[in-house]
Amino acid sequence: MNYAPPSHNIKFLRSLAEEQDRRLAEAFPRDQHRERAWFNTLNEAYVKARYSKHFEISEEALTWLGERTALLHQLVKDVCEEHLARLEKRAA
Repeated sequence: MNYAPPSHNIKFLRSLAEEQDRRLAEAFPRDQHRERAWFNTLNEAYVKARYSKHFEISEEALTWLGERTALLHQLVKDVCEEHLARLEKRAA
């Protein structure tokens, strides 16, 4: 598996992560239009915010993205710890 896909497309990178463990999909729900729009803002910001001084994001969107990112961090931590525990058990 390639651990460093050459992409700045966060949607693509999200799909690669979610293929590894479906629980990661909980971090950025796709149920409501607003949630999808805010994730798209994150996707755009990944490139545009670095090159455009005109890029803007609402405080509400930024707060939501911060909360979802914190959840993603916790989910990744949980998934990795479980995987490491399985590896340790097999090695014993």
